[in-house]
Amino acid sequence: MNFAAGQQWAYAAPPEIPDSRIVIGAILEFGGGRVIACCTVTAALQSGAGGAAERIAIPFLPMSREALAQTVTQLDGTGVLPAAFADELESWSNDPRGVSYFTVPFEGSLERMIALQMASLVDKP
Repeated sequence: MNFAAGQQWAYAAPPEIPDSRIVIGAILEFGGGRVIACCTVTAALQSGAGGAAERIAIPFLPMSREALAQTVTQLDGTGVLPAAFADELESWSNDPRGVSYFTVPFEGSLERMIALQMASLVDKP
């Protein structure tokens, strides 16, 4: 898959958010061939009060190129980035701890993605 900033992608979104899309805001290349896609998600699910799922937007979501490729299903035109994306990208880029990113696919919930990422770290020898 050829990824580029501005592309909007469909993915296997949960039935509650069938219109959710991933928009690529930036593709960054680092040493060793590492490529990070900095994206936004137009709609995601988050646990709300009482455990009910709430619909939220995710303004900034960095993931490896491989994780993005495992996530998306088809190109769906171009998308618009939220105003917060640029500030989030700058903060992420200037983090004194170094840049962090996900290496697991996005399935419609940031909470689930964090759990999958943590599990993948535990499973590594």
